Amino acid sequence: MSTSDTKSENCSTGEGDNMTVLPDKQPCHSCNCDEVCEPKDDSLFEDSCSEATESLFSSKDNSCLNDSMTLLDLPWEQVLSYHILPYLSVPDLFRLRAVSPACLELVQLHFSYSHVVNTSPFKDNFSPKAFEIMTRDCQSLRVLSVRGAKSWMTNGLLLKVIISNPRLEKIDLTGCIALSGASMYCIGVNCSHLKHLALRDCVWLTLDNFLSFLCNRRDIEFLDMSGCWNVNDDLVVNLVKTSPRAQCLSFSLKHLLMSNLYGLTDRAVVAVAHSCPNLIQLNLKGCWRITNQSIHLLSQFCPKLRFLQVMECGSVTEDSLKSLRSRGVRIDRLPPPSSSLARLEPLHRNNPHR
Repeated sequence: MSTSDTKSENCSTGEGDNMTVLPDKQPCHSCNCDEVCEPKDDSLFEDSCSEATESLFSSKDNSCLNDSMTLLDLPWEQVLSYHILPYLSVPDLFRLRAVSPACLELVQLHFSYSHVVNTSPFKDNFSPKAFEIMTRDCQSLRVLSVRGAKSWMTNGLLLKVIISNPRLEKIDLTGCIALSGASMYCIGVNCSHLKHLALRDCVWLTLDNFLSFLCNRRDIEFLDMSGCWNVNDDLVVNLVKTSPRAQCLSFSLKHLLMSNLYGLTDRAVVAVAHSCPNLIQLNLKGCWRITNQSIHLLSQFCPKLRFLQVMECGSVTEDSLKSLRSRGVRIDRLPPPSSSLARLEPLHRNNPHR
């Protein structure tokens, strides 16, 4: 059977019409950038294929190919899915899926075995149908990243994936503004192995829909709530308070990002300082209500702190930052020229032997 006949048969069954689920644009692989570029080679979309391509994927009767092995004769699970298909991009996988019924079955098998689903390079230029195809048979995902999916990622798509993959360890929902509290509730109930959760710019996040996450013990290490306008002191205090359920989270939390939370005050930072002794990074950029009072406590109760962002926090001064600088904490604000640290720095550069 020729490739064109195979495609027509796929169209009649509804399985071959896969090109409509591809994003209109593909990420540029030649320049390794995050921008979306127009595809330069449309040969994979042509109606006719060369004999070499046709013989690669099918066991067409041919006197010179009777004893040869095709690509699909290799073990699918042990070789193709684990050692070859992971090197193909998402657009390439959908192109391969459209070659023949056997290739469609192979790619779908590969999707079902995947541990990672990452649509972040496409941001909002992705298709809900493509995401549904990629995840409908997945039951062993460890990483789910849909960063930048502002319009197409909805509760209906996400909840199916969360429920089917309870062993997720990393979820990145940055910029997914079309979701709601139902997604947060589902994550809190089902994802007991979660270690990395990014909710940046998810303005729908509130204390009410975060309760399911707070009520279940977990060993989360990275939490990004930056730009979530409705996050206040109550949510942060409930998140890190030393209670039997929150104790595990408090001791495991290493990276806490809370930039541009305009309602955050010293009360939240004091709770973090007292409850998170293993904290490595704290981002408070743009939290203009924070003062020196809570920053002083970080130097006392967070011995492992290495990164602190306090840019645009006008009430935080060098009085509370100098003790952190002396410990080697990297701060996104330069010391004032009059400080001893600023005077000693050029001295060490001019005298390397000192």
